[in-house]
Amino acid sequence: MKRAVILYLLCLSLACQTTAQKVGLTSNGTQNYVLRPSDFIQVDIFQEADLHRKTRIEADGVVHLVLIKPFRIAGMTISDAQQEIARRYYVEDFLQSPEVSVSVLEFSPRKVSVLGEVARSGFVMIPPDRKLMLVEAITSAGGFTGLAQKKEVQLKRTDKSGKIQVYTINAEDITRGTGGRDVELIDGDIITVPDHRSKVNVLGQVNRPGFVAIPSDRKLTLVEAISAAGGFTRLARRTKVQLKRTDNQGRPQTMEINVDSIMRESKTRDIELRDGDIINIPERLT
Repeated sequence: MKRAVILYLLCLSLACQTTAQKVGLTSNGTQNYVLRPSDFIQVDIFQEADLHRKTRIEADGVVHLVLIKPFRIAGMTISDAQQEIARRYYVEDFLQSPEVSVSVLEFSPRKVSVLGEVARSGFVMIPPDRKLMLVEAITSAGGFTGLAQKKEVQLKRTDKSGKIQVYTINAEDITRGTGGRDVELIDGDIITVPDHRSKVNVLGQVNRPGFVAIPSDRKLTLVEAISAAGGFTRLARRTKVQLKRTDNQGRPQTMEINVDSIMRESKTRDIELRDGDIINIPERLT
């Protein structure tokens, strides 16, 4: 039995080397591509035409192949998937030393949104076989317009827990090479390039975190800015809203404001905002 297992592993290793050459041709050099749900793949086994299969990976990452039991393939590289398929055909007593070839016929779309002061707002696709960086995404969207505020590019990203994280990035420093590191983008990222107009930044527990422009003909108050950002979420701690601003001497200041009280009693105590103010709405304690 031990001898048979060693023989199988040796054959599998040789098979994978042969397959790697095939995949380099059939999948256009994407052997290190990590398979994702909705990828449409083709599985071939050398001299086993009946086991040929074209199929789409299910939303839960599972693949259904001929004879062997369904299993989760999403998250594996093509090379790993080939070895796992070969192993399963052997373990389930169908084939002794299968030579498996996996190729991707249609990649699951991955994209980011580039909005605001770029020439062509819209989606930018992430290449299937390499990274997409922030500066490249902006370039793919036609580059900055003349009104772009390059020092305050905003990146919104949803983390694994479903929370929206907002980052402000100095893209001008990145493009000039004078400081800052380019940022690798992931599926679903939203890049917003603001303009030079006066604005405030509303972050935290609001429905649409991001920049809110100050109208040129009137004031903008704290409650109005929160409303323009979609209003509070149900998790917002309205009594502990933070307002951060820089005073006339360039010193940072932080104020804690009970917005619930302002909204309930009277808006006469509402606070006028200034260009560059940052409003952060924390999550309430549960």
